[in-house]
Amino acid sequence: MAYSTTTELKNLTGTALTDQVLSDIIAQADRIIDAKLRKAGITSANSDDLKMVSLEYAIAGLFTRYRLDGTKPSSLSLGDLSMSDTIDAAIARHLDNGDKLLNDIIKGKRSYRQIVRVVNKC
Repeated sequence: MAYSTTTELKNLTGTALTDQVLSDIIAQADRIIDAKLRKAGITSANSDDLKMVSLEYAIAGLFTRYRLDGTKPSSLSLGDLSMSDTIDAAIARHLDNGDKLLNDIIKGKRSYRQIVRVVNKC
C-alpha cells in the first residue's frame, strides 16, 4: 500500500502527468522509505508521518522526471539567450526534507536501554 496518493501529488504540484506515471514515482519513493525503515529495524510508523516523507520524495522524483524528459531542464540556451533554473536545488531540497522527516521518525521509534554496571567495592 502506498503511503501517499496520486491525487495528493497532483494537488501539491499541479502536475498533468498520468496517474500511472505518478504511481510509479510514488512507488519508488515508498521503496526508499521502506528500505531505510528496514535498515533501522523499524516495522511500523505513523501513517501521516510516512505520507509526508513519501510526498517529499515523490516531489523530488517528479522534478527528476521533468529534468530527465526535458520538461524542466536545469538550463536552456537559444542563440544569445540563456536561462537557468534551480531544478537541481529543488530536487535536493525535497530529498533533504524527506531524509530529515524520516530520520526523526526513526529516532522517535527506537528504544534505547541504558545499561548500568554496578561494581561492588567492599
